[in-house]
Amino acid sequence: MALIFAVDDDSHVRGFLKVLFEDQGHDVLSLESGRQCLERLDENPSVIFLDLMMPEVDGIATLEAIKKAQKDLPVVMATSIDDTESVVKAMKLGAFDYIVKPFDETRLFAILDKALDQSNLMGQVRYLKDELNRVQDISGIVGKSVALTSTLDKILKVGPSNAGVLLLGESGTGKELMARAIHEESNFSEGLFVDINCGAIPENLQESEFFGHRKGAFTGAIETRKGKLELAHRGTLFLDEVAEMSLNTQVKLLRYLQEKSFERVGEAKTIFTSTRVIAATNKDLKKNVKEGTFREDLYYRLAVFPVTIPPLRERREDIPGLVAHFVEKYKNEFDNEISSVTAEAMEMLTDYYWPGNVRQLENVVYRAMIIAESDCIDLQSLPDDIRISREVEIEQTQNISGKDINLENPIRPFEESVKQTLQKALNLTNGDIPETAKRLKLSRSSFYRMVQKYGLTKPVNKN
Repeated sequence: MALIFAVDDDSHVRGFLKVLFEDQGHDVLSLESGRQCLERLDENPSVIFLDLMMPEVDGIATLEAIKKAQKDLPVVMATSIDDTESVVKAMKLGAFDYIVKPFDETRLFAILDKALDQSNLMGQVRYLKDELNRVQDISGIVGKSVALTSTLDKILKVGPSNAGVLLLGESGTGKELMARAIHEESNFSEGLFVDINCGAIPENLQESEFFGHRKGAFTGAIETRKGKLELAHRGTLFLDEVAEMSLNTQVKLLRYLQEKSFERVGEAKTIFTSTRVIAATNKDLKKNVKEGTFREDLYYRLAVFPVTIPPLRERREDIPGLVAHFVEKYKNEFDNEISSVTAEAMEMLTDYYWPGNVRQLENVVYRAMIIAESDCIDLQSLPDDIRISREVEIEQTQNISGKDINLENPIRPFEESVKQTLQKALNLTNGDIPETAKRLKLSRSSFYRMVQKYGLTKPVNKN
Protein backbone atom coordinates (compact mmCIF):
# COMPACT_ATOMS: atom_id res chain seq x y z
CA MET A 1 0.00 0.00 0.00
CA ALA A 2 1.32 3.44 -0.95
CA LEU A 3 0.28 7.06 -0.52
CA ILE A 4 -0.51 8.73 -3.85
CA PHE A 5 -1.22 12.43 -4.42
CA ALA A 6 -3.81 13.24 -7.11
CA VAL A 7 -3.32 16.94 -7.87
CA ASP A 8 -5.80 18.48 -10.33
CA ASP A 9 -8.16 21.48 -10.33
CA ASP A 10 -10.83 19.29 -11.90
CA SER A 11 -12.77 17.45 -9.16
CA HIS A 12 -13.94 14.77 -11.62
CA VAL A 13 -10.36 13.87 -12.50
CA ARG A 14 -9.37 13.72 -8.82
CA GLY A 15 -12.37 11.52 -8.05
CA PHE A 16 -11.60 9.19 -10.96
CA LEU A 17 -7.98 8.72 -9.84
CA LYS A 18 -9.03 8.26 -6.22
CA VAL A 19 -11.50 5.46 -7.05
CA LEU A 20 -9.08 3.64 -9.38
CA PHE A 21 -6.08 3.73 -7.06
CA GLU A 22 -8.00 2.99 -3.87
CA ASP A 23 -9.44 -0.10 -5.59
CA GLN A 24 -5.78 -1.19 -5.91
CA GLY A 25 -5.36 -0.88 -2.14
CA HIS A 26 -3.54 2.46 -2.10
CA ASP A 27 -4.22 5.61 -0.08
CA VAL A 28 -5.07 8.63 -2.25
CA LEU A 29 -4.94 12.27 -1.20
CA SER A 30 -6.94 14.55 -3.52
CA LEU A 31 -5.55 18.07 -3.84
CA GLU A 32 -6.97 20.83 -6.05
CA SER A 33 -3.88 23.02 -6.44
CA GLY A 34 -0.13 23.01 -6.62
CA ARG A 35 0.01 25.10 -3.45
CA GLN A 36 -1.91 22.41 -1.50
CA CYS A 37 0.41 19.76 -2.88
CA LEU A 38 3.50 21.60 -1.68
CA GLU A 39 1.96 22.21 1.75
CA ARG A 40 1.33 18.47 2.22
CA LEU A 41 4.63 17.27 0.78
CA ASP A 42 5.99 16.34 4.21
CA GLU A 43 3.50 13.46 4.30
CA ASN A 44 5.96 11.68 1.98
CA PRO A 45 3.84 10.41 -0.91
CA SER A 46 5.23 7.54 -2.97
CA VAL A 47 3.98 9.01 -6.30
CA ILE A 48 2.36 12.27 -7.38
CA PHE A 49 0.01 12.60 -10.36
CA LEU A 50 0.20 16.29 -11.21
CA ASP A 51 -1.89 18.31 -13.70
CA LEU A 52 0.11 20.54 -16.03
CA MET A 53 -2.54 23.27 -16.43
CA MET A 54 -3.72 24.68 -13.09
CA PRO A 55 -4.54 28.22 -11.89
CA GLU A 56 -2.31 30.09 -9.43
CA VAL A 57 0.69 27.73 -9.39
CA ASP A 58 0.84 25.67 -12.58
CA GLY A 59 2.19 22.13 -12.94
CA ILE A 60 5.66 23.19 -14.12
CA ALA A 61 6.22 25.52 -11.15
CA THR A 62 4.89 22.89 -8.76
CA LEU A 63 7.17 20.26 -10.27
CA GLU A 64 10.20 22.49 -9.84
CA ALA A 65 9.37 23.04 -6.16
CA ILE A 66 8.79 19.32 -5.59
CA LYS A 67 12.15 18.42 -7.13
CA LYS A 68 13.94 20.93 -4.94
CA ALA A 69 12.41 19.36 -1.84
CA GLN A 70 12.48 15.66 -2.84
CA LYS A 71 14.43 15.15 -6.04
CA ASP A 72 13.86 11.36 -6.16
CA LEU A 73 10.06 11.50 -5.76
CA PRO A 74 8.35 10.20 -8.97
CA VAL A 75 6.01 12.83 -10.45
CA VAL A 76 3.70 11.90 -13.34
CA MET A 77 2.44 14.86 -15.36
CA ALA A 78 -1.15 14.82 -16.66
CA THR A 79 -2.34 17.02 -19.53
CA SER A 80 -5.58 17.33 -21.51
CA ILE A 81 -3.95 18.96 -24.49
CA ASP A 82 -1.23 17.92 -26.88
CA ASP A 83 1.28 20.40 -25.47
CA THR A 84 4.58 18.86 -26.55
CA GLU A 85 6.66 21.84 -25.43
CA SER A 86 5.32 21.73 -21.85
CA VAL A 87 5.73 17.95 -21.64
CA VAL A 88 9.35 18.16 -22.84
CA LYS A 89 10.06 20.91 -20.31
CA ALA A 90 8.53 18.81 -17.51
CA MET A 91 10.60 15.77 -18.45
CA LYS A 92 13.78 17.88 -18.46
CA LEU A 93 12.89 19.10 -14.97
CA GLY A 94 12.78 15.51 -13.75
CA ALA A 95 9.19 14.33 -14.27
CA PHE A 96 8.98 10.52 -14.15
CA ASP A 97 6.50 10.24 -17.05
CA TYR A 98 3.39 11.88 -18.52
CA ILE A 99 -0.11 10.79 -19.48
CA VAL A 100 -2.73 12.46 -21.67
CA LYS A 101 -6.38 12.98 -20.64
CA PRO A 102 -8.77 11.27 -20.93
CA PHE A 103 -6.72 8.56 -19.24
CA ASP A 104 -6.14 5.16 -20.76
CA GLU A 105 -6.51 2.89 -17.70
CA THR A 106 -4.03 0.29 -18.94
CA ARG A 107 -1.32 2.91 -19.44
CA LEU A 108 -2.29 4.62 -16.17
CA PHE A 109 -1.74 1.46 -14.13
CA ALA A 110 1.46 0.61 -16.04
CA ILE A 111 2.89 4.05 -15.21
CA LEU A 112 1.81 3.72 -11.58
CA ASP A 113 3.51 0.32 -11.20
CA LYS A 114 6.78 1.64 -12.68
CA ALA A 115 6.66 4.77 -10.52
CA LEU A 116 6.08 2.71 -7.37
CA ASP A 117 8.97 0.41 -8.31
CA GLN A 118 11.26 3.42 -8.64
CA SER A 119 9.99 4.89 -5.37
CA ASN A 120 10.73 1.62 -3.56
CA LEU A 121 14.16 1.35 -5.17
CA MET A 122 15.11 4.91 -4.26
CA GLY A 123 13.97 4.24 -0.70
CA GLN A 124 16.33 1.26 -0.56
CA VAL A 125 19.17 3.33 -2.01
CA ARG A 126 18.60 6.08 0.56
CA TYR A 127 18.65 3.44 3.29
CA LEU A 128 21.92 2.02 1.99
CA LYS A 129 23.47 5.47 1.77
CA ASP A 130 22.37 6.24 5.33
CA GLU A 131 23.92 2.96 6.47
CA LEU A 132 27.12 3.83 4.67
CA ASN A 133 27.27 7.24 6.27
CA ARG A 134 26.69 5.63 9.66
CA VAL A 135 29.48 3.06 9.48
CA GLN A 136 31.91 4.06 6.74
CA ASP A 137 33.71 6.94 8.43
CA ILE A 138 37.08 5.54 9.40
CA SER A 139 37.05 7.76 12.50
CA GLY A 140 34.10 5.70 13.71
CA ILE A 141 36.33 2.65 14.22
CA VAL A 142 36.83 2.57 17.97
CA GLY A 143 40.29 2.13 19.43
CA LYS A 144 43.74 3.70 19.76
CA SER A 145 45.89 0.63 20.38
CA VAL A 146 49.13 0.18 18.46
CA ALA A 147 47.76 -2.95 16.77
CA LEU A 148 44.65 -1.14 15.51
CA THR A 149 46.33 2.11 14.47
CA SER A 150 48.88 0.12 12.47
CA THR A 151 46.04 -1.61 10.62
CA LEU A 152 44.21 1.66 9.99
CA ASP A 153 47.39 3.18 8.63
CA LYS A 154 47.57 0.41 6.01
CA ILE A 155 43.91 0.96 5.11
CA LEU A 156 44.41 4.70 4.65
CA LYS A 157 47.34 3.99 2.33
CA VAL A 158 45.65 1.33 0.19
CA GLY A 159 42.23 3.05 0.04
CA PRO A 160 42.92 5.54 -2.78
CA SER A 161 44.59 2.88 -4.96
CA ASN A 162 42.83 0.30 -7.12
CA ALA A 163 44.75 -2.61 -5.57
CA GLY A 164 42.94 -5.78 -4.62
CA VAL A 165 42.71 -6.05 -0.84
CA LEU A 166 42.40 -9.31 1.11
CA LEU A 167 41.33 -8.84 4.72
CA LEU A 168 42.49 -11.64 7.02
CA GLY A 169 41.48 -12.24 10.60
CA GLU A 170 39.43 -14.24 13.03
CA SER A 171 35.65 -14.18 13.00
CA GLY A 172 34.24 -11.08 14.65
CA THR A 173 37.30 -8.84 14.29
CA GLY A 174 35.50 -6.30 12.11
CA LYS A 175 36.60 -7.20 8.58
CA GLU A 176 33.44 -5.76 7.03
CA LEU A 177 33.89 -2.48 8.90
CA MET A 178 37.46 -2.28 7.60
CA ALA A 179 36.23 -3.01 4.07
CA ARG A 180 33.73 -0.16 4.36
CA ALA A 181 36.55 2.13 5.52
CA ILE A 182 38.62 1.18 2.46
CA HIS A 183 35.60 1.87 0.24
CA GLU A 184 35.09 5.31 1.78
CA GLU A 185 38.75 6.19 1.24
CA SER A 186 38.69 5.00 -2.39
CA ASN A 187 37.83 6.44 -5.79
CA PHE A 188 34.71 4.24 -5.70
CA SER A 189 33.13 5.91 -2.67
CA GLU A 190 30.35 7.57 -4.69
CA GLY A 191 28.98 4.13 -5.60
CA LEU A 192 27.35 1.57 -3.35
CA PHE A 193 29.12 -0.78 -0.96
CA VAL A 194 27.57 -4.17 -1.75
CA ASP A 195 28.44 -7.17 0.39
CA ILE A 196 27.99 -10.84 -0.35
CA ASN A 197 28.53 -13.73 2.08
CA CYS A 198 29.97 -16.50 -0.07
CA GLY A 199 29.41 -19.05 2.68
CA ALA A 200 25.68 -18.35 2.88
CA ILE A 201 24.85 -18.96 -0.80
CA PRO A 202 24.26 -22.51 -2.15
CA GLU A 203 26.76 -23.44 -4.83
CA ASN A 204 24.10 -23.68 -7.56
CA LEU A 205 22.98 -20.08 -6.89
CA GLN A 206 26.38 -18.41 -6.53
CA GLU A 207 26.74 -17.53 -10.21
CA SER A 208 23.29 -15.92 -10.31
CA GLU A 209 23.99 -13.98 -7.11
CA PHE A 210 27.24 -12.60 -8.47
CA PHE A 211 26.35 -11.96 -12.11
CA GLY A 212 22.54 -11.85 -12.21
CA HIS A 213 20.20 -13.82 -14.44
CA ARG A 214 17.65 -13.46 -17.20
CA LYS A 215 13.99 -14.34 -16.66
CA GLY A 216 13.48 -18.04 -17.30
CA ALA A 217 17.21 -18.85 -17.17
CA PHE A 218 16.51 -21.59 -14.62
CA THR A 219 13.69 -22.90 -12.46
CA GLY A 220 12.62 -20.14 -10.12
CA ALA A 221 14.00 -17.30 -12.26
CA ILE A 222 10.65 -15.50 -12.49
CA GLU A 223 12.18 -12.14 -13.34
CA THR A 224 15.37 -10.68 -14.75
CA ARG A 225 17.70 -9.68 -11.89
CA LYS A 226 20.92 -7.75 -11.67
CA GLY A 227 23.78 -9.46 -9.86
CA LYS A 228 25.84 -7.98 -7.05
CA LEU A 229 28.66 -7.01 -9.44
CA GLU A 230 26.25 -4.92 -11.49
CA LEU A 231 24.70 -3.30 -8.42
CA ALA A 232 28.20 -2.36 -7.25
CA HIS A 233 29.07 -0.57 -10.52
CA ARG A 234 31.35 2.38 -9.65
CA GLY A 235 31.31 1.12 -6.07
CA THR A 236 32.76 -1.75 -4.05
CA LEU A 237 31.86 -5.44 -3.90
CA PHE A 238 32.85 -7.03 -0.58
CA LEU A 239 33.32 -10.80 -0.72
CA ASP A 240 33.02 -12.11 2.82
CA GLU A 241 34.07 -15.70 3.54
CA VAL A 242 35.64 -15.83 0.08
CA ALA A 243 37.18 -19.25 0.83
CA GLU A 244 33.68 -20.75 0.55
CA MET A 245 33.26 -19.72 -3.10
CA SER A 246 32.84 -22.67 -5.49
CA LEU A 247 35.57 -23.40 -8.03
CA ASN A 248 33.17 -22.70 -10.89
CA THR A 249 32.35 -19.25 -9.53
CA GLN A 250 36.05 -18.64 -8.88
CA VAL A 251 36.77 -19.13 -12.59
CA LYS A 252 34.11 -16.61 -13.60
CA LEU A 253 35.14 -14.09 -10.97
CA LEU A 254 38.75 -14.35 -12.17
CA ARG A 255 37.60 -13.61 -15.70
CA TYR A 256 35.73 -10.54 -14.46
CA LEU A 257 38.79 -9.26 -12.59
CA GLN A 258 40.85 -9.66 -15.76
CA GLU A 259 38.38 -8.26 -18.31
CA LYS A 260 35.91 -6.24 -16.17
CA SER A 261 33.04 -7.90 -18.03
CA PHE A 262 30.56 -10.74 -17.54
CA GLU A 263 27.26 -12.13 -18.80
CA ARG A 264 24.14 -12.74 -16.77
CA VAL A 265 23.04 -16.35 -16.46
CA GLY A 266 20.94 -17.21 -19.51
CA GLU A 267 21.96 -14.09 -21.43
CA ALA A 268 24.59 -13.59 -24.16
CA LYS A 269 24.93 -9.81 -23.77
CA THR A 270 28.27 -8.75 -22.29
CA ILE A 271 28.07 -6.28 -19.40
CA PHE A 272 30.99 -4.05 -18.44
CA THR A 273 31.27 -2.59 -14.94
CA SER A 274 33.89 -0.72 -12.95
CA THR A 275 33.80 -2.29 -9.50
CA ARG A 276 36.41 -2.56 -6.79
CA VAL A 277 36.54 -6.02 -5.20
CA ILE A 278 37.61 -6.50 -1.58
CA ALA A 279 37.72 -10.02 -0.14
CA ALA A 280 37.87 -11.34 3.42
CA THR A 281 38.35 -14.69 5.11
CA ASN A 282 39.18 -16.26 8.46
CA LYS A 283 40.73 -19.25 6.67
CA ASP A 284 44.29 -19.85 5.48
CA LEU A 285 43.83 -19.30 1.73
CA LYS A 286 47.39 -20.43 0.95
CA LYS A 287 46.54 -23.77 2.54
CA ASN A 288 43.33 -23.92 0.48
CA VAL A 289 45.39 -23.28 -2.66
CA LYS A 290 47.67 -26.23 -1.81
CA GLU A 291 44.62 -28.42 -1.17
CA GLY A 292 43.11 -27.44 -4.54
CA THR A 293 39.96 -25.82 -3.14
CA PHE A 294 40.99 -22.29 -4.11
CA ARG A 295 42.55 -21.15 -7.37
CA GLU A 296 46.09 -19.84 -7.07
CA ASP A 297 45.65 -17.26 -9.86
CA LEU A 298 42.52 -15.86 -8.17
CA TYR A 299 44.33 -15.74 -4.83
CA TYR A 300 47.07 -13.53 -6.26
CA ARG A 301 44.46 -11.29 -7.92
CA LEU A 302 42.63 -10.77 -4.63
CA ALA A 303 45.67 -10.61 -2.33
CA VAL A 304 47.64 -7.82 -3.97
CA PHE A 305 47.52 -6.03 -0.60
CA PRO A 306 46.75 -8.37 2.32
CA VAL A 307 45.78 -6.79 5.65
CA THR A 308 45.51 -8.79 8.88
CA ILE A 309 42.94 -7.48 11.39
CA PRO A 310 44.22 -7.98 14.96
CA PRO A 311 42.06 -10.04 17.35
CA LEU A 312 40.61 -8.25 20.36
CA ARG A 313 42.96 -10.02 22.81
CA GLU A 314 45.87 -8.22 21.09
CA ARG A 315 44.26 -4.80 21.61
CA ARG A 316 42.86 -5.08 25.14
CA GLU A 317 43.43 -1.37 25.79
CA ASP A 318 40.62 -0.70 23.26
CA ILE A 319 38.04 -2.68 25.27
CA PRO A 320 36.90 0.14 27.63
CA GLY A 321 36.33 2.43 24.65
CA LEU A 322 34.44 -0.28 22.77
CA VAL A 323 32.26 -1.02 25.81
CA ALA A 324 31.41 2.69 26.13
CA HIS A 325 30.64 2.81 22.41
CA PHE A 326 28.21 -0.11 22.59
CA VAL A 327 26.52 1.26 25.73
CA GLU A 328 25.94 4.55 23.91
CA LYS A 329 24.72 2.68 20.82
CA TYR A 330 22.01 0.71 22.65
CA LYS A 331 21.12 2.86 25.67
CA ASN A 332 17.94 4.30 24.12
CA GLU A 333 16.42 0.82 23.87
CA PHE A 334 16.07 0.47 27.64
CA ASP A 335 13.94 2.18 30.27
CA ASN A 336 16.70 2.08 32.88
CA GLU A 337 19.32 4.17 31.10
CA ILE A 338 22.64 2.40 31.41
CA SER A 339 25.31 5.04 31.86
CA SER A 340 28.33 3.24 33.31
CA VAL A 341 30.16 -0.02 34.00
CA THR A 342 31.52 -0.92 37.43
CA ALA A 343 35.29 -1.14 37.81
CA GLU A 344 35.08 -4.87 38.65
CA ALA A 345 32.99 -5.62 35.55
CA MET A 346 35.28 -3.59 33.30
CA GLU A 347 38.32 -5.40 34.68
CA MET A 348 36.67 -8.73 33.96
CA LEU A 349 35.75 -7.66 30.41
CA THR A 350 39.27 -6.41 29.78
CA ASP A 351 40.90 -9.61 31.03
CA TYR A 352 38.66 -12.01 29.11
CA TYR A 353 40.10 -13.94 26.14
CA TRP A 354 37.31 -12.95 23.64
CA PRO A 355 37.40 -15.87 21.16
CA GLY A 356 34.52 -14.19 19.30
CA ASN A 357 36.33 -10.82 19.26
CA VAL A 358 34.52 -7.48 18.88
CA ARG A 359 31.27 -9.08 17.75
CA GLN A 360 31.18 -11.20 20.91
CA LEU A 361 31.96 -8.15 23.07
CA GLU A 362 29.08 -6.24 21.50
CA ASN A 363 26.68 -9.12 22.17
CA VAL A 364 27.87 -9.41 25.77
CA VAL A 365 27.39 -5.68 26.42
CA TYR A 366 23.92 -5.75 24.85
CA ARG A 367 22.93 -8.79 26.96
CA ALA A 368 24.32 -7.16 30.10
CA MET A 369 22.23 -4.04 29.42
CA ILE A 370 19.10 -6.22 29.25
CA ILE A 371 19.90 -7.98 32.52
CA ALA A 372 21.21 -4.99 34.50
CA GLU A 373 18.89 -4.03 37.36
CA SER A 374 20.37 -0.57 37.88
CA ASP A 375 21.88 2.15 35.73
CA CYS A 376 25.22 0.37 35.45
CA ILE A 377 26.62 -2.93 34.22
CA ASP A 378 28.00 -4.95 37.12
CA LEU A 379 29.49 -8.42 37.61
CA GLN A 380 26.08 -10.06 37.91
CA SER A 381 25.12 -8.68 34.48
CA LEU A 382 27.90 -10.59 32.74
CA PRO A 383 27.51 -14.10 31.27
CA ASP A 384 28.48 -17.17 33.27
CA ASP A 385 31.35 -18.12 30.95
CA ILE A 386 33.12 -14.81 31.49
CA ARG A 387 32.78 -15.00 35.27
CA ILE A 388 34.06 -18.60 35.29
CA SER A 389 37.10 -17.62 33.22
CA ARG A 390 38.02 -15.20 36.02
CA GLU A 391 37.89 -18.01 38.58
CA VAL A 392 40.06 -20.14 36.31
CA GLU A 393 42.62 -17.35 36.06
CA ILE A 394 42.74 -17.04 39.86
CA GLU A 395 43.17 -20.81 40.21
CA GLN A 396 46.01 -20.82 37.68
CA THR A 397 47.77 -18.01 39.56
CA GLN A 398 47.49 -19.97 42.79
CA ASN A 399 48.87 -23.11 41.13
CA ILE A 400 51.83 -21.21 39.70
CA SER A 401 52.73 -19.80 43.11
CA GLY A 402 52.05 -23.04 45.01
CA LYS A 403 53.35 -26.56 45.20
CA ASP A 404 51.18 -27.80 42.28
CA ILE A 405 53.29 -25.84 39.81
CA ASN A 406 54.20 -27.60 36.56
CA LEU A 407 57.61 -26.23 35.60
CA GLU A 408 57.36 -27.37 31.99
CA ASN A 409 53.94 -25.80 31.35
CA PRO A 410 52.66 -23.81 34.35
CA ILE A 411 49.69 -22.36 32.45
CA ARG A 412 47.13 -24.84 31.19
CA PRO A 413 45.12 -24.25 27.97
CA PHE A 414 42.00 -22.19 28.61
CA GLU A 415 39.40 -24.88 27.73
CA GLU A 416 41.24 -27.47 29.82
CA SER A 417 41.37 -25.15 32.81
CA VAL A 418 37.66 -24.41 32.62
CA LYS A 419 36.83 -28.10 32.40
CA GLN A 420 39.04 -28.99 35.37
CA THR A 421 37.59 -26.20 37.52
CA LEU A 422 34.03 -27.32 36.77
CA GLN A 423 34.83 -31.00 37.31
CA LYS A 424 36.50 -30.21 40.64
CA ALA A 425 33.40 -28.30 41.76
CA LEU A 426 31.17 -31.20 40.71
CA ASN A 427 33.33 -33.66 42.63
CA LEU A 428 33.11 -31.56 45.81
CA THR A 429 29.31 -31.81 45.75
CA ASN A 430 29.36 -35.56 44.97
CA GLY A 431 27.81 -34.90 41.55
CA ASP A 432 24.90 -32.75 42.81
CA ILE A 433 24.37 -30.55 39.73
CA PRO A 434 21.88 -28.07 41.30
CA GLU A 435 24.15 -27.60 44.33
CA THR A 436 27.23 -27.19 42.14
CA ALA A 437 25.49 -24.54 40.03
CA LYS A 438 24.44 -22.72 43.21
CA ARG A 439 27.98 -22.67 44.63
CA LEU A 440 29.39 -21.44 41.33
CA LYS A 441 26.67 -18.74 41.25
CA LEU A 442 25.44 -20.05 37.91
CA SER A 443 21.92 -20.75 36.74
CA ARG A 444 21.06 -24.45 36.71
CA SER A 445 20.40 -24.41 32.95
CA SER A 446 23.78 -22.78 32.26
CA PHE A 447 25.60 -25.40 34.29
CA TYR A 448 23.73 -28.24 32.57
CA ARG A 449 24.92 -26.87 29.23
CA MET A 450 28.49 -26.78 30.52
CA VAL A 451 28.24 -30.38 31.75
CA GLN A 452 27.36 -31.40 28.19
CA LYS A 453 29.87 -29.06 26.52
CA TYR A 454 32.87 -30.22 28.58
CA GLY A 455 31.79 -33.84 29.06
CA LEU A 456 31.79 -33.58 32.85
CA THR A 457 31.17 -36.78 34.81
CA LYS A 458 29.65 -37.42 38.19
CA PRO A 459 32.05 -39.00 40.73
CA VAL A 460 31.64 -42.74 41.28
CA ASN A 461 30.26 -43.58 44.72
CA LYS A 462 32.66 -46.24 46.13
CA ASN A 463 30.26 -47.23 48.84
